[in-house]
Amino acid sequence: EKKGKQIRVLDAGCGTGNTSIALARQYKNVEFVGLDNSAASLEKARQEAEQQQIRNLSFLRWDLMNPVPYDGKLDIVLCLGVLHHTANMARALCNLRNCLDTYGDLYLWIYGRHGRHRHSLNVRLLAMLLGTGARTAAASALAMEFAFNVDNGAPLDDLLGRNRLDPVHRIALKDPVWIADQFLNPHETLLDLEELTGLATACGLEIEQLLGIRDDLSSYFNSAALYGRFTKLSGEDRLIALDLLLKPERYFVLLRNRSGLGA
Repeated sequence: EKKGKQIRVLDAGCGTGNTSIALARQYKNVEFVGLDNSAASLEKARQEAEQQQIRNLSFLRWDLMNPVPYDGKLDIVLCLGVLHHTANMARALCNLRNCLDTYGDLYLWIYGRHGRHRHSLNVRLLAMLLGTGARTAAASALAMEFAFNVDNGAPLDDLLGRNRLDPVHRIALKDPVWIADQFLNPHETLLDLEELTGLATACGLEIEQLLGIRDDLSSYFNSAALYGRFTKLSGEDRLIALDLLLKPERYFVLLRNRSGLGA
């Protein structure tokens, strides 16, 4: 519990509910809500939650372009792999910020411009090859052909790099839905960390922490002189410097309400 009340968590863009269900199963005293704009995905999520007899999780069909109906009432918002697929990222992020409690946390997982640059070029090439006449089924089949057979699978190497041999990705590679999502998604906007910082600020949020990186930042520098210069940068410039150094395919950041930080 938090401040004498039950913690409320929103999974924005929950899809078939994998994350929501796993968390609700583990944290039975927390109230979870999953939002998604796909009726088919939500139906699968509800069926799975019911099968597992999970009672602290509900689902709602909702378009993130519209104000989320939990104004200032949520303690935690999860938006994982969703924002970059929305038609207007600023509008969606502001809607999520508005449903947060003053001291709430927003965990955002979003594609990065630097690490996904080569993949974005492949997506453009595939779009040129497909043209405008390919049907959905044909396009999906050709996307699979493109990913595996162009230049001996170079598009997959550009997308996954060393992770291509990861067991999770090896399973995904056999799934035409995953391939279509990666290569045929009509909306995919890429940001670098500087742009993401600006987007967060415009929505009344601030990057509190860049997750998934080493705790010891000095380990990224084999030069005391260079690391010393790095430590003299402002907090925002340090994030940008890490972005330029690591060139991640995705960012996982903790965002905080700026009004809460200033309190």
